[in-house]
Amino acid sequence: MEAIPREALEAVPTLFSLSGRVAVVTGGSRGLGRGIGLALAAAGAHVAPLSRTAADVEAVAGEIRSLGRRALPVTAEVTDEASVQAMVERVLDEFGRIDILVNSAGIVSIKPTVEFPVEEWQRIMDVNLRGTFLCCKEVGKVMLAQGRGKIINMSSVRGLQGRANDPAYPASKGAVNLLTKSLAIEWARQGINVNAIAPTFIRTDLNAFLLDDPATRDWVLGRIPMGRVGEIPDLFGLAVFLASPASDFITGQTIYLDGGWTAA
Repeated sequence: MEAIPREALEAVPTLFSLSGRVAVVTGGSRGLGRGIGLALAAAGAHVAPLSRTAADVEAVAGEIRSLGRRALPVTAEVTDEASVQAMVERVLDEFGRIDILVNSAGIVSIKPTVEFPVEEWQRIMDVNLRGTFLCCKEVGKVMLAQGRGKIINMSSVRGLQGRANDPAYPASKGAVNLLTKSLAIEWARQGINVNAIAPTFIRTDLNAFLLDDPATRDWVLGRIPMGRVGEIPDLFGLAVFLASPASDFITGQTIYLDGGWTAA
């Protein structure tokens, strides 16, 4: 029988601890990003929430501090390379390291493809894909120098399944899934884990306009075997898991947090 080291068993209670870790969360002032940032803080991490709106990110920083963690609110534009580089420098000046990156900044627009402005398509691609790439690139430099790090990219079931009147968002999330795989392969031997979380409908400001429509809501509920949409706390366990030592042998995966949506 294969021996299991005693120290491995004794470490089990601490597998999900993020004590002393430093996390950067883009889109961190609201919705999924805010929720994940607070969950990481509750698990012990110091958090730098990032947003374009100073007042919003300051408010979230206050919530993080109320959990007994340090917080660094950062105002930046994820689609701008210089802005992302400045963000990384500021976090390093404050904390000296970056252990966790959560790419949660995202936008969506619904309208028929033949009426979809090219500029709107490009804006969605810029925020959802370019922003994810730039943050992975710049934070990845820090993690490569450290020899360790956890990156969590926010995807969607739409990265696997298309949707009528939605040409840009699914395309951007499908690209995020493949970016996740490529980075995971490239950085696997440098101690960096890169994974993605792909939720189904989780009520946020981003999708409230869809779920407030009775026909759409009924269709969504009929499509999810669990019979409900997700709530932000449904993300907490998976996000902490992927940020923690408990997931050290998992990389390149897109994990569907969907109440059974993709299984049905």
